This record gives sequence, C-alpha cells and structure tokens, in this order.
Amino acid sequence: MKFSNAFIQSIAIVVMLAELPKDIQLKSYEISSKMGVSHSYLQKIAKKLKDANIIDSEASKNGGYSLSKAPNEISFLDLFVAIETNDSFVKKGNYEIIHNMFDSKELILEYGELSRSILQKAEINFKNTLSHHLISEVIPKDKNGNYLKINWKDH
Repeated sequence: MKFSNAFIQSIAIVVMLAELPKDIQLKSYEISSKMGVSHSYLQKIAKKLKDANIIDSEASKNGGYSLSKAPNEISFLDLFVAIETNDSFVKKGNYEIIHNMFDSKELILEYGELSRSILQKAEINFKNTLSHHLISEVIPKDKNGNYLKINWKDH
C-alpha cells in the first residue's frame, strides 16, 4: 500500500496550523508556499479537511485557515478518512485474478476467501493503528511540554 501525497500533505497542513499562535490564520497560498506544493492541489486538500470539520476557513482580508479541533482530538484516521475514504479498500479489489489460480469452485471458496480475509484483517489493523495515534504526537513541544508556536507568516 502506498500513501497518497494528499494524505501526507494533510498531515503537514494540520501540524502547521497547530503550531500557529492563537488568533493567527494562514491563507492557502502561504501554506502551499511554505510546503513547496501546488497551490491548487493544496486548496483541494484543504476543502476536504474543512468538509470533515478538521480545519476552519475564514474568507476575509485577515482570514485564512485554522484548526477547528484541538490537535489531541484529531487522529491520523480522521485525516485518512477525510482525504481518502472510509470505504473498504479491500472490497474495491478485483479478486478474479486470484480466483483464476484455482481450478475448482471449492478451492476458490477456500483459498480465494482466505486471501480476502487476510487483506481485510490487514485493513482493520491499519485503520485501528491510525485511529490510536493523534496529530498531537507529531507536533514539536518545548521543554515544558507545550506545543512550539511558529508564526509561519514571519518565516
């Protein structure tokens, strides 16, 4: 399995917004510039994060993006579902290729379904792991355990 660039960028966006001082927001072009990514692509990712209520957007001269939840309330699974899907990626697979390896219906049922079952368990473990890790784990902290604050507008 390969993580999409959109999912990886969503992590970076949320971490960047979590590091902002209170009452500071970033515009999409500021985020894309700091991340060195396509502005239009970042806007698509930000829209998905906004639609999932992970970030807020304020359209004004001083507006921009900010977190709508505390970092310890946002799991990696929240980001994955917002950017990718909550649908099963195992169910989307074409298992006919595996089924063609077996020469009888009994073998297809036994081993083809065993293959699918193994992949379903892997998906469950994957999503379970993402759900148990919060964005707050990857935000740098100072010696007192507080999140480092970076005004990305000045950097």
